[in-house]
Order: sequence, then C-alpha cells, then structure tokens
Amino acid sequence: MSHSIEFLKDEVRNGFYISTPVKQAWAETLDVLGEIDRICRKHDIRYFADWGTFLGAVRHGGFVPWDDDLDICMLRDDYTKFRQVADKELPSQFTIHDYVNKKDHWLFLSRVVNNTTMCFDEAYLETHNNFPWLAGIDIFVKDYLYDSDEDEIARDKEILNILAVADGIRDGSLGSQSIITEKERLQKKYNVSLPEGCKGRDLAVALYALAEQQMARVKPEESHRVGQIFPWIIKLGPNKSETKETYENIVYLPFEDTKVPVPAAYNRSLLSRYGDNYCMIKKVWDGHDYPFFEGQKAEMEKLSGERFPGFYFDRSMLIRCKTDRSSSLKETARECLNELDAMLVSAEAALLMEDYEGFTGLIADSQQLVADLGTLIEQTKGESAETTLRITGALQGYCDALWEEYQFVANGENKDKLTASRDALQTVKDVINKDLSDRKEVLFLTIGEKEWKSLERYYNQVSDEDTDIFVIRLPLMRKSFSGAISDRDTDLTEGSDPSGEKVSARIKYTDHRLYDPAIHCPDEIYVQYPYDGYNPCMTVPPEFFVRNLQKYSDKIIYVPAYKTGEFGPEDKNDIYHLKHYAASPAVVYADEVIVQSENIKDRYVEALCRFAGEDTEKIWTCKIHAEADTCNEAPDRKEKKFLFCIGENELAEHKDHFTDALENKFEIIDRSKDKIRVYLTLYPGERDGWTTIDTDLKDKVFKMMEGLISEGKAVMVDYKAADADEIAGSFDAYYGSPSPLVAAFITRGKPVMLADYDL
Repeated sequence: MSHSIEFLKDEVRNGFYISTPVKQAWAETLDVLGEIDRICRKHDIRYFADWGTFLGAVRHGGFVPWDDDLDICMLRDDYTKFRQVADKELPSQFTIHDYVNKKDHWLFLSRVVNNTTMCFDEAYLETHNNFPWLAGIDIFVKDYLYDSDEDEIARDKEILNILAVADGIRDGSLGSQSIITEKERLQKKYNVSLPEGCKGRDLAVALYALAEQQMARVKPEESHRVGQIFPWIIKLGPNKSETKETYENIVYLPFEDTKVPVPAAYNRSLLSRYGDNYCMIKKVWDGHDYPFFEGQKAEMEKLSGERFPGFYFDRSMLIRCKTDRSSSLKETARECLNELDAMLVSAEAALLMEDYEGFTGLIADSQQLVADLGTLIEQTKGESAETTLRITGALQGYCDALWEEYQFVANGENKDKLTASRDALQTVKDVINKDLSDRKEVLFLTIGEKEWKSLERYYNQVSDEDTDIFVIRLPLMRKSFSGAISDRDTDLTEGSDPSGEKVSARIKYTDHRLYDPAIHCPDEIYVQYPYDGYNPCMTVPPEFFVRNLQKYSDKIIYVPAYKTGEFGPEDKNDIYHLKHYAASPAVVYADEVIVQSENIKDRYVEALCRFAGEDTEKIWTCKIHAEADTCNEAPDRKEKKFLFCIGENELAEHKDHFTDALENKFEIIDRSKDKIRVYLTLYPGERDGWTTIDTDLKDKVFKMMEGLISEGKAVMVDYKAADADEIAGSFDAYYGSPSPLVAAFITRGKPVMLADYDL
C-alpha cells in the first residue's frame, strides 16, 4: 500500500505531536491490515476493528494519536476460516505468531507480522517507507458464550484448570507425578490424546490447544452473546459479554488513508465498553511500550554494538560557522559599482590621452557590466519588484548617459570629462544603496499550507516598505534509507506547486530552485522544518538545511510548524516525540527558537539536556523563547456557527424512530435561526458508504438534509477526518453523533453535545 508524504510527515492531532518515525510504524501496520483485508474479502471472512483501533476509528478517524498498534477481532467461525487460509495467502515474508508457532507467545490471539526478522535490505526498505522493524496486528477472538451464566462460568473454570496445568508445566511449578495425574484426568474428561511424557513445550502447547477447543465448543446457533473468553470473560464474568447481534451488521469508517469495518451500532458498543465519556480525550496508555519499535531498535544496537543512524550530539554543533557574504548580491553590487567607478576614471583618462580605441572598449565594458548587474538583480529580487524597476531604471539611465557622451566623442567633439555619466553613476549608487544595500531581506521557509500558519504572524511583523520578503514552500522529497534523494525535481506534498504560481492569502511563493542563499544572504531566515537531513524517510533540499543556511545569514529563527497541547514531564508519550522535533538540527543550529509557552520551553530544554548534557542547559535557556501572547480569540459573532453531525450509527441504533427524532431536533434548532447558523455534516463523510444498514432510511435522512439546504436553513460541510482539528476552529459549537470532530472541538475548548435520539 502506498502512503503519501503528507501521511508520513509530522503533525499534531488533538494537541498531540506525532513524528515521522511513528507515522512509519502506522504505515507498516496499515500495510499488514491491507493484506488481512485482502484475504478476508477473497474468502468472505468478517473482521472488525477492536479495542483502541475501534475507538480510534470512531473518535479520531484513525489511530488514537498517542497509540501505535492496531487490533482487530473475529468471531470464532470467521477466525477458524482465516487460519485455514492465512498461511497460504499471506505474502511469503509474513508470519503468524501464536502459542504453537512462537516461543513465549502464550496468548489466545494470533499476531500477523510483516516479517520474520528485522530487514535492512535496501530494496525492501524502498517499498516499506524505510521501516526495518517488525510490525504486526493482533487478532482477538470472540467466542460464542452459553446463554446461561451458570454454564458459562462452569466452562470458564474448566479452561482455567487446563491452563493451570499447562502453566505449571511451563514454569516448572508442577511436579512430575502431578502432571501425570492431571494428564490422565484431562485425557479421560475430554477424550483426547496428549503428548507422551510429563515435560516439554509440546505438552504445554497441546494443553493450550485443548483449552482453546473448550472456548470454541459453543456453536453460533446455540448462543445469543459473544465475548473474548481469555482473559476478560474468565476474569470479569459473563456480564462483560456482547450480544451476537452487535456483530451482525458492519459499517466502514475512515481510518487514516483506508477504512476499517466496525459494528454498525458502534456508539452503543463503545458506550458499553468505555462508558459515557469515551469521546473525551485521555492520554493514558499502559497496554504496551510506546512506540513498539524502540525495543527492537535497542535490541539491535545491543547485538551490533553500534548506534542506529540518527542525529547525535557533538560539541562542534555548538560552534556557529561564520557568515560568508562574499558571493552575495549586495557584495557583488558593491564590487560592480567600484569597478564602474574605476572604468569611468579610466575612460576619462583615455580621452585625455586621445586613446579613442581604449575609450570605446571601456564604454562597451561598462555597458556590459551594467547589463550583467541588472540581469543578476532581476533574477535575484524579481524583475517586477518596484525596487528592481528603480535600480534597472537607474542602470539604464547610466547606459544612456555613456552612450550619449560616446556619441559626442565619436562625432569628433572635444570632451575631457564625462560629467553626465558621472552624475548618472552617482544616481545608480544612490538608488542601489537605498533599494538594495540598505534594505533588509527576510526569508521564510515553510513546508505546507497548514504549516504556514505558524509563520504568518512573523511575516506580518516584518512586513514593511524597507524589507524584501521571500516565502518558499520547500518540497518534501522521499529519500532512501541511506539518504539518497529519490527525485530532487519532484515535490510529493499535496497541492504543491514549485513554480511559485500558487498563492496563499496575499503571499506568492518563490520557486526554491530560483533562490540561491549564497547570493541572497538574507538578514533573517524563519524556518519550521526540524530535521535537516535526519528525517527517516523524507527530506528538503540540502541547501536549505539550517546547518547550511548558517553560512549565509546572521540570524536563523526556528518556529515549530505545529502547536501542541500543554504537557508535563509525566506525559511520557508526548515526551518521546521531543527527541525528534525538539532535540533536532533546526533547534540546535538556529540562533533563536520561538515556542508557544514557557511550559513548552521547559520541555524543550529538558529534551535538549538529555540530548547534549546537563552542562548545556544555559545555552538552550538563552536560545529558546516563549512567543509573546497575542489575543487570537474568535470574533464575537452575533450569529453563531453551529455544526450538526449525523453519524451512520444512528441508522442502526435508532432505526424505528430516527427520522422523526431528527426532524424534531431540526425544528427545535430552527427556532433559534436568528442566533445560530446551522451547518450539516456526516460521519463517515462519503454518502456512497451509507448503504450497508438500511438504504430506505438512509435515503430519507439524506432527503431531509437536502430539503434543509435547499430552503436555506442549513449549509453542507464536507470534511476528511484528518482535517477535524482545522474544521473545529471554524465553528462555535458541535451537536450530533460521535465523530472525530468531537475530540477536535473538545481540544479547542468548544461546546460539544452528543445527540440522544431516544429522548
């Protein structure tokens, strides 16, 4: 499965920073899901997103931002079918971990893994976003439960008893005679034959298989409820079961750049699992180490005795290189003016000596130098810029003066001073001083439309009539694991246009290929890409690395592209990502770093001290500043913008009365039409996907919405889950069904009310 650069680059969701390394892990895990999905579709096998993946699909439209694994579940009969075909159907390098095939995997789930070992083969990495680590998906099994609690509890006790024997064999806590006795009892009770002997892994595996047979012994037609027997039903009892009906209907919800199947009544199901507040943001995760691949990385480094390639501190990084302006336009212009001055003096001397051939040559050389200087200024500053036009106008005036005085001499008139030319050259000097040498130049380097917003306030601050401003949208290009750039002329970001024709607000981008930092030598550079060349799968052009830009500017200011939520030292998952975007080349090499708050400054300083040593704390404390607080509150509109979302789950959960309840809510809202403006949206957003539950009911709902829109009572809003945070910023309040917009509104501190169609 191909994933875009947009998917792989850093972003912030619900206030949580997600760096590229975790995005790589997401991409690889989604590729595993793609293979599972392909097999399931081919063999008519049903599966469902489960646990955090289920929650993420509803609440975030993808992974829970601070999580990195992907779980699915299957009913026992579907799971059996999958295991019968999976080994043959999965790609050859894939493997399945279970208690039979994988040492120490004593779990009643299968883990489909992308490879048998970590892989650093260049060809493999090229098709796996430079991700060498093992990534997998856990498949949990939902077994059919006895309708009688008494029967289910009895079955669960049997399973526990079998597992106690198996675990006693595994850990050596069960003596030989006890094992023999238990073997005989179990063989007789279940009419099975177990491996010979009383020790060894084979016997433990056989007992686990026997326990799983007991989990599977209730048939679908004999049950009205399902559950994950180990450990949850055994641990918490049959009341933690779900109705079999929960898994009868499927809807597909957005999940990153794909879709996942979930129970059609997904809100009801999540309420049952997590309670009324499951849509609330809670950044707590203790299910596994985060991110999962760091353990593999540590293991590889331990075995090899070498550090994995990355950005590691060296004290030479603290020594700033000197700015070299020797090739700058300003220096070139100064040298040209000196040369023109000298040539004019030489031309006058040639006249006095009646060296007309030498005089003619000097005039021609002067005009050529003027033309070259004018061309360089046009190429560097832009031929249509007002300052460029004034300079080229003055240069043209000088050429005209030279030509006129040359004509006087050529016509035989006596002339020993080139007064008009000298006056014109002085005009050139004055204009170049004013419109070039004395002007300030500021360069802004952004990596996207969304990211530009973090720089816009600084653009506005430096904008004045005495400053030349250039804005470049740097292309993000794929690179190989070894660092080779795939195609320097290709920008793989969405909506990119390196030609410079695309305009954001009033700002025109300059093509990065036409901007030479060595010639421009800007007075200030604002950057927002933290990695230089150390992002694991993408890069910007090396000439725009902060380390390289130090040579051409005295002041480089790093402003992070994204604002996070506030977090503290205890927020371990937030802290993890700081090693990528805070202890980064841009922060280390920039002359100034501007972050969103004093609290986040503290987090940066802590991360940099972990990176470079506690003795560097003063350096970072002096370099990093919290941005001045500005009032960015939304204007107090007389008419509030009210976003009403209708989720596909409502068709399954309120089928009998949904349209009546929906119409009633629209009528109530319409009574406040002088105070609020209603906007309608759907989740999922693609109408074509709303066909799996009740087509007639779906059509009625859509017709009702279209009526409101045609009557001018509402406006339709289409959105992608990835844009939820941005969408939330445009509205005052949210009402309706669970969707990724709920978390986005909550993150922004805006009112949210979930609709209850049973009232």
